[in-house]
Amino acid sequence: MTQRLLNSEDGPTDEEIEARMRPGAFSKAGFLGPGERLSDVIASDSEVLRNLNLTCAEIASGLDALITAAEISPHRQARLGTLQCQIQVHQGFQICPWASDPNHQQCSAGLGVRHASVDWWIANAKTGEEMRGPGLIVHLIRDHLFFEGPTSSNRVDPSRIARLLELR
Repeated sequence: MTQRLLNSEDGPTDEEIEARMRPGAFSKAGFLGPGERLSDVIASDSEVLRNLNLTCAEIASGLDALITAAEISPHRQARLGTLQCQIQVHQGFQICPWASDPNHQQCSAGLGVRHASVDWWIANAKTGEEMRGPGLIVHLIRDHLFFEGPTSSNRVDPSRIARLLELR
């Protein structure tokens, strides 16, 4: 029986999504490590957010505002309060593993994909904390409740990003 717990009826199966997330499939580093299960990662991160009294939308909104400000800046950097954001823009873009037709279109879930051609660096001038991550993570967090797997080099840990953005 084909599982469809984490996506819509017309999208790829959960097994297809997990296969796309393995190292070397949709990204060299992978969204999930070889032994990680998507549903387990999402459940674990959801528990962390519950304990922080935060939502994925709140985290994604904070990241989106910073990245957008840097994207419209001629110097590809912006400061919002104590937060400094710099971006690096790449040619092409990262495809969301949930895309129903990844060879022809980007994922259309939720508010859709933005920032899929950038990597970001954010520093908090007040705390000295900083993080790096992929622009696609805004969509992954907001629309798929996914921060990437614990062994992924592109993971955005929910506790760290909440502390960095001063959301807790």
